[in-house]
Amino acid sequence: MQIDFLSVLIVVVSLVILAVPGFLLVKGKLLNESSAGAISTIVLYGCQPLLVFMSFQETYTASIAINILFVALLATAVHFAMFGLVALLFPNKNDDRKVRIVKYASCFSNCGFMGIPFLQMLFADTPYAGEIIIYAAVVISIFNILNWTVGVYMITKDKTKVSLKKVLLNPTIIAVVIGALFFFIIKQPIAQLAEKGTVLENALSKIMGSLDQVGNMVTPLSMFVIGMRLANVKIKQLFLDKWAYVVCVMKLAVMSCISVLLVVFLPVSVVVKYVIFFLFSMPSATSSALFAVKFGGDSESASVFVLLSTILCIVTIPLTYLIFSGALGAIV
Repeated sequence: MQIDFLSVLIVVVSLVILAVPGFLLVKGKLLNESSAGAISTIVLYGCQPLLVFMSFQETYTASIAINILFVALLATAVHFAMFGLVALLFPNKNDDRKVRIVKYASCFSNCGFMGIPFLQMLFADTPYAGEIIIYAAVVISIFNILNWTVGVYMITKDKTKVSLKKVLLNPTIIAVVIGALFFFIIKQPIAQLAEKGTVLENALSKIMGSLDQVGNMVTPLSMFVIGMRLANVKIKQLFLDKWAYVVCVMKLAVMSCISVLLVVFLPVSVVVKYVIFFLFSMPSATSSALFAVKFGGDSESASVFVLLSTILCIVTIPLTYLIFSGALGAIV
């Protein structure tokens, strides 16, 4: 399997188009910032957990099971490589509120809000469409665990703020655990448990179809929210913050390089390589701004970092993919 540069570019542009309605509705004063928060809640607590759960509705194979382990290990390795790098580049003596957000936004990727929609669109017509979302769900689980532990500590420098309860009760983590139990124990989709042609099979198919539809709302709604947030940032503010460019280089270039170097020579499935590369090439996580508000960080800078990296990724994702897959042959 090989994904070409043009396919990646088309998907990125398509995602941007999905963000346009949200942008226009906010600019037209038909929606406001509180609307973005409400829609974000729907995605995070309703749609994304169902998407993750439904991704595990695949027939069990040993190769997928092994790849799940590889993805978890690689996702953890990429994060900790970035944690170590930002610790070296931005030592504690410079650790003010803004630098804390710089560190956080450099290490945590928008793998949920933008990464999953990207993978769904890129692999929609391939045999790997279902399998690849399983691996994405694993990456998001690692993200959430590290987000509520290392990420919170990065912003607050206060160990008492780290909450294991938040990790355990996170809807996406719960969805991964339940979905994985079905995958490893039942080993086939729920709809296939009933005998073919029976009323029970028909009922299960309809129910699982409904859950699938709600899960698939992640793509349009998440991009809708990104468009709404872009509409609330002043262009001058967006492009004049030098720290924003530091974050963009770290997140969009350095983290992409690290993800490629970790997978390029490993004897793992190319599907795994694609998941790791693309999810860690996404812009800074939207939680940068949310956590900054929640834990007393520099929320204004965090919003700028997220939005500028989101704008620039339109160019950087296709270009980094072209460099690594074309010039270096790193992904293929």
